[in-house]
Amino acid sequence: MRMIVWCLCILFSLHVFAEGDGLAKEGDQSPDFKYEDKDGKIHSLKEFKGKYVLIDFWATYCAPCKGDMPYMEKIQEKFKEKKIAFVGISIDTSKDVWIQFLKQNPLMGTQLIINLKDISFIHAYQVTTIPRYVLLDKEGKIVNINMPRPSNPEFVKILESLKGL
Repeated sequence: MRMIVWCLCILFSLHVFAEGDGLAKEGDQSPDFKYEDKDGKIHSLKEFKGKYVLIDFWATYCAPCKGDMPYMEKIQEKFKEKKIAFVGISIDTSKDVWIQFLKQNPLMGTQLIINLKDISFIHAYQVTTIPRYVLLDKEGKIVNINMPRPSNPEFVKILESLKGL
């Protein structure tokens, strides 16, 4: 319960401070991130240059996030030979809980966990609710800042419409 309250406080603070500069919008260059995977390796958005990037903001305690995971897995399988990277960014506060979840539920794509000392990336995207999906082009520019959920047929239609995928 304490974790849920803490997460709600973070999300509320993101919403309150979302009035300033530095907020991402479609057509903008995406801000960069430096988050780690379950093995402790740091990943940056820059390593995906030359590919479309689909960012999935999620958490282990989020029932809607978990509900869309099977759809996301099927979509990743469908597009595995295409020039698109799927990046999951967990906003979990416990890396141990997140790692345990990934052990029990192996997910495709690059799975990262937010660094709570630097929430500027999720702040820029005004992530106040999850799941949240963002699509970037091959140069890191924002194509769609609020993609539909993978369970929505429009999600696949948007990906299929991408040029040079």
